[in-house]
Amino acid sequence: MRRPPSGPRCGFVVGVLLFGIARSAGTAEPLLPEAVPVEGEPFRATIATVDAQWRVTFRREGRDSTMPITDLLFWGAWVEAERAPHVVLADGGHLIADVVSADKETLVADSPTLGEIRLPVALAAGVVFRPPAERLRRDRLSDRLVRASGDSDRVMLVNGDELGGTIDTIAKGRLKLHTDVGPAEIETPRVRAVVFHPALRRRVERQGPCVVVGLSDGSRLRATGLEVDQRSLRVTIAGGLAWTASPEALSAMQPLGGRVTYLSDLQPAEYRHVPYLDLKWPYCADRNVQGGMLRSGGRLYLKGLGVHSAARLTYLLAEPYRRFEAALAVDDETLGKGSVGFRVFVDGRPRYASPPIRGGQAPVPISVELDGGKRLDLVVDFAERADELDHADWLNARLVR
Repeated sequence: MRRPPSGPRCGFVVGVLLFGIARSAGTAEPLLPEAVPVEGEPFRATIATVDAQWRVTFRREGRDSTMPITDLLFWGAWVEAERAPHVVLADGGHLIADVVSADKETLVADSPTLGEIRLPVALAAGVVFRPPAERLRRDRLSDRLVRASGDSDRVMLVNGDELGGTIDTIAKGRLKLHTDVGPAEIETPRVRAVVFHPALRRRVERQGPCVVVGLSDGSRLRATGLEVDQRSLRVTIAGGLAWTASPEALSAMQPLGGRVTYLSDLQPAEYRHVPYLDLKWPYCADRNVQGGMLRSGGRLYLKGLGVHSAARLTYLLAEPYRRFEAALAVDDETLGKGSVGFRVFVDGRPRYASPPIRGGQAPVPISVELDGGKRLDLVVDFAERADELDHADWLNARLVR
């Protein structure tokens, strides 16, 4: 048997190789964030500026290029601050911040990127003081705050108990609450979350463009105004509140109401689910079928549809869209399990059929010409292992004008 080489020369060769690998890894430049335009190929670039007219200037390879923000599908990547306390805004935004104080009118919070924030309580859905460890529970808790109904504030404790009443103040680690049986004082470390009186929320109708802005601390804000230059980032939200940060804090942007229409913002004409056995699943807009946010390949997606095999969603198209586009995946919550087939029909005719798409596989982008079609059917079929963990995602499912 031939023995492996040994001795000083072998050690020298190995050392040179390791040095070369280490040097290469140490000098490799990080990839720039990805920009995905509505038309054309994705490219990698940083944001140089965003002006008051919603024009975005990208910088790549020493060159600048400008486009209207409505021509952009997405830029960057969402950051998730999984266990951080945060304020849930009434419009669905998330502000990563520690609550300093609150009364019946104003909430004061300390944001790691925006500094001190003063927010009318009427613009907040509530506060999550101690997010659950499990991702699905965190997602559902935030949704519960936004969708809450009722005629009082509510305090959710870490032990599962809930109290209704009127919150007087939150300050110095204590929450004071008036209940039907008298006043109560609770230490905030015992509080999971609070829901502010749903009927008192200020409803602000969105007019014009809106861009979901992601910050490096994990905040996601629905911006009605956004300006970026070399010195600062200025975000304006519903209600006219404007906050500033360093431009390096910008991590992601996704316009809403631009040149694309997301199917999750439309009501389907029909939804049909055929269970493999007896369990029936609903479809979910902008959530997976378990009610958590859409995730694939370790990335978060704000828009899309979550369904379970076997299912069909039907949309009647009120205007002549040119294309249907999406990325197909099995949601990350299956931990690499599940397999499904995706099909697309236009006016009853098959236009696309995927091979089996499995859990853990990277999302598969598709683009289907609609040719002025009036009916769009999205079908998810069983693939391998019947319907086991077939949590299918139509990520960023959209119609392009």
